[in-house]
Amino acid sequence: MYKVMIVDDEVLVRIGLKSLINWEDIGYEIVAEAGNGQSAYEKYLALKPDLVITDIKMPKKDGLWLVKKIKENNKDTEIILLTCHDEFEYAREAMKFNISDYILKAEIEDKEILDIMINKKKVLDSKELKNSSIHDVNPANSKNTGYLLGLLLNSKKTIDEVKEAFLESNIDLNSKGYCFLQLDFNTALNDMNSSEQTGKIIYACMELITNKYSEENIKCITKQFGKSITCFLIGNNLNEIKLNRDIVMIRDTIKQYFNITFKSASTPITNTIEVSREFINWLMEAADRLFFIPDNQHLFWAEESKDKKDEFNFDKVTISKLFDFIEDGKKDEITHVLEEIKELFIFRENNSFKAKLAVAHLINDILKKFEDYHDMEENMFTAQKDAMDASDIDQLMNVLDQFIINFIDVILDSRIGNTDLLISKAVDYINDNYYNKISLEEIAGFVGISKFYFSNIFKKEMKINFTSYLNNIRIEKAKQILKNPQKTVSQIYDQVGFNDQQYFTKTFKKYTGMTVTEYRSKYLKESS
Repeated sequence: MYKVMIVDDEVLVRIGLKSLINWEDIGYEIVAEAGNGQSAYEKYLALKPDLVITDIKMPKKDGLWLVKKIKENNKDTEIILLTCHDEFEYAREAMKFNISDYILKAEIEDKEILDIMINKKKVLDSKELKNSSIHDVNPANSKNTGYLLGLLLNSKKTIDEVKEAFLESNIDLNSKGYCFLQLDFNTALNDMNSSEQTGKIIYACMELITNKYSEENIKCITKQFGKSITCFLIGNNLNEIKLNRDIVMIRDTIKQYFNITFKSASTPITNTIEVSREFINWLMEAADRLFFIPDNQHLFWAEESKDKKDEFNFDKVTISKLFDFIEDGKKDEITHVLEEIKELFIFRENNSFKAKLAVAHLINDILKKFEDYHDMEENMFTAQKDAMDASDIDQLMNVLDQFIINFIDVILDSRIGNTDLLISKAVDYINDNYYNKISLEEIAGFVGISKFYFSNIFKKEMKINFTSYLNNIRIEKAKQILKNPQKTVSQIYDQVGFNDQQYFTKTFKKYTGMTVTEYRSKYLKESS
């Protein structure tokens, strides 16, 4: 994928360009946008896009200034000008920088954009091929040197093997400073981000960090590990004060661009790669300890002082209190007990896996204690999975808290015995609002119970789960609308509450055994 930045002071123009074509289908990824030349150049330095599409007349710094600065930094960056009929004098000025492509704002069409971008990709492909032929095809000499970090972290590789690989990549090991830096994005990049989005953000952050240090003559080798980045820094001007400032600057920049933050850890700055390698075990432990600390905090090697024990066992008195509070439905008291458990976790700092396992076992113990509520078994398995997938201590404790609160709701609701009324109220709500975006949380809140309890009683009473029931209602409504030949599929899916046409057509076929077109044709044939 080639990286693209769109620069225009009109928001609607930027939105229009992004939505006119499917950029990823033709090999592009829009990594940034800006409203003026000054902001655009800052983002250019951080993200190094391969192609910049820029307006000419803009506030602060205009497009001509931006073109000049970009070409001074990297003459190979491709640029396309956005211009109006009365801006051709400016466009001619920009042509001095070997820019031959421009788009008239008043005549922007998807086909024109598509043709220009396909041709521009050929130019970029040609440049990449030319550049790759200049360098050895050995992956050690490629732009992505993350595998070098893998060698360095691999205890089975000798230091001589590591040094040889670094030298083959033309990385000088005669510097005065070496250290590891670990950045953890697990909390910030939660399940709301798709794996593709996460990968793009991590990649952009790696580029940003590498470019930042490159400008300071510091070699930065990065490697992605899940939602974390491990960096190895090599430079003569590395020192602890500078490193601390760098971490703050990197955190602020990533916050500005992506509105996310991270936790971090660093090893001491050493004067040889051999000594730095001695801190790898600590780095691995520190990477796991980040699970227990809040975002925006940094863990230094000097802070390693806690005597951790292998096992973790909950205090029997604490657990007894917890069970009593669950039985009595005392949610406030439960919150205090869970806070004590969290503080104990943080104080002990067992590894994150053992903390997750302890919570998963506690969830199981709760269900065993209240064995009359075996219908909650499915929710128990879900909560245990969520516990094992938790990205930090807060999320882990939230899983436990939500399971207990939902469990209490089940206990209290079972004592009231108003299931029929709740289901009737929920069904009426679905029938009246199927065309809106209805979530399990929303309808559970409407009838006044937890989503877990609502899910259980709905399936038990209706013999179908909530999602299937809602989809069934929507498909039946869609079938009625399809009888009108004037209605298009794109109109119908939105009218019956689906947000995505592809999901609508897939669901329609699942429930009817026919595609939308087949169903409409069958109906029209039968009615004629």
